[in-house]
Amino acid sequence: MAAVVFIAAFVRGFSGFGYPVLLVAAGALVTNPVPLVPVGLLGDMLIGVTLWRSARPYVDWPTMIRLIIGAAVGLVPGIWLLGLIDDDMARLVVSGMVLLAALVMLGGWTLPGRAGPSMTIGAGFVSGLVTPAGVAGPPVVTLAAALGLAPLVFRATLLAYFITLNVLAMGQFGLAGRLDRETVIAAALSVPLVLLGSWWGARRAVGANPARFRTLTIGVLMAMAVIGLGRALL
Repeated sequence: MAAVVFIAAFVRGFSGFGYPVLLVAAGALVTNPVPLVPVGLLGDMLIGVTLWRSARPYVDWPTMIRLIIGAAVGLVPGIWLLGLIDDDMARLVVSGMVLLAALVMLGGWTLPGRAGPSMTIGAGFVSGLVTPAGVAGPPVVTLAAALGLAPLVFRATLLAYFITLNVLAMGQFGLAGRLDRETVIAAALSVPLVLLGSWWGARRAVGANPARFRTLTIGVLMAMAVIGLGRALL
């Protein structure tokens, strides 16, 4: 899992996405993935904070606030529902969501037309609902693509959203009693690997082909999801 943390952070630094979902998908192969979600959220939050200073001037705050309103509502039932299932069912649910998210990202699917405020809040709700499974990204990435935001605004708005979402999610996990001693220790131990991996990934991204690497990463996600589904079903 230490190697997975480092590789997932490298992927996040290189391609701009994938840390929580990669961590949880790989964890589903060897253990109940649910306790790994807070570890992934903390790591993703740390990566986001390191990029916040340069991104802050470009945030589309109205869009970000609508997303967070929806996510805050969706988080509560999401955490409650995931807490009702056992290890194999958790592996099945998480792996299925990872596979679906990978297929959406691989296909490059976007919403038709421009999304309005109600759709933005709805995308935030879906993202919050699936945050406890570690796959909060695809709903809001799809929504942001439909808004027609400029690239810098697109990245900065999502960065602000995920930093805020991760803070809310960690608070909800704490209130739900899902932050036990082992989870906190694992999160603390992951910090150096997360920072080093994301830093190296960002350096390697200079002059590289991120689109090709993104496709390869999604393929790895799909493979892990299929293996996780097999372990849960057999």
